[in-house]
Amino acid sequence: MIPPAKLPPPAGPGDRVGVAALSGPVDPERLARGLEALRRLGFEPVLADNLLSRHGLFAGSGAERLAAFHRLAADPALRAILFARGGYGLMRVLPGIDWDLLRRHPRAYVGYSDLTPLLLEIVRRLGLVTFHGPLVAADLARGLSREEEDSFLGALAGRYPAAQPFTRWLREPAGGEARGTLLGGCLSLLTATLGTPFAPDLERAIVFWEDVNEPPYKLDRMLTHLGLSGNLKNIAGMIVGHLGESQDPDGEPADWPALIADGLAGFSWPLAWGLESGHVAPNRTLPVGLPARLDGEARRLVLGDD
Repeated sequence: MIPPAKLPPPAGPGDRVGVAALSGPVDPERLARGLEALRRLGFEPVLADNLLSRHGLFAGSGAERLAAFHRLAADPALRAILFARGGYGLMRVLPGIDWDLLRRHPRAYVGYSDLTPLLLEIVRRLGLVTFHGPLVAADLARGLSREEEDSFLGALAGRYPAAQPFTRWLREPAGGEARGTLLGGCLSLLTATLGTPFAPDLERAIVFWEDVNEPPYKLDRMLTHLGLSGNLKNIAGMIVGHLGESQDPDGEPADWPALIADGLAGFSWPLAWGLESGHVAPNRTLPVGLPARLDGEARRLVLGDD
C-alpha cells in the first residue's frame, strides 16, 4: 500500500516553472503555442536544454534527457516542473532519476501519458502529490477550456478538497462510497511497469486510469493483465477516464462501459465510468497520491479530505 502523500508547495501566476522533455521529441510549433499559453496564465517558463533535441524516438539521448531534467530539478526557484509531451521513452531513463535531488526541492510535477511511472514514483518515494494534468506541447498548445484551466490552476495552488463529476456507476459501492489514495494514470503504462521495480502497489487505492487509440482487444488484454498480476485484488475502487474513439474488428464503435464491466466482473469493488480526464479534452487535473472518495449518491470523485 502507498500511503497518502502531502501536497507540494503551492504555485501560481508569477512563478517560474520548468518545462522538461523526458520522452518523445517535441514539435516546435506546438511547443511555442504551449509556452505562450503558460505565459498568458501568468507563469514564467524555464526551458530544459533538450526540448528541441531529437535522438531516434526520443527528445535527445538518455544522458541528454536526464541531464536536462536534473538541471531543472536543481533550480530551487522553480515552483513546478511541467512536461512538454508524453509519447514514449520515460521508462528508458526512469532508473537514472536522482531521487535525492528531487527530494531536496519539493515542488509540483505535472504530466500524464508516458509520465505515469515517474509521477507514481515521486508519490511513492518522496511522499509528494503529483498531478495528472496538461502537457505543454499538447493540452496547453490546443488551448484549455475554462474548466480545465480552473482545475489546473486550482491543483497547483493546492485548492483541495475539490470534486469532479463522473457519468455513471458500472458497479455501485455497497456502503454508498469508497475511500482510498488516488493512484493511477495511463493504463498502458500501468501494465508496462508490471514485473519491474516501478510497478505501483495499488492496495486500498482509488485507481484511476485512461488511455487513447487502443482497440478493444488490447484494452481488454491490459485490464486482464493488470487483474492477473494481483494488483487489483484489494483496491478500494476504480474510476475510468477518457478512452477516445476506437472500433472493434468489425468496424463498430467500441462499447467501452460494457467491455470494461465484463472484463472486471470478477471483482467486487466499486467501478465508476466517465471522469473527464485523460488524452481527450476536457482533461481535468487530478492529484495523484491525495486521499479521495467516490461519492455514490452525488456521482462525483471528491479529491482531498472533506
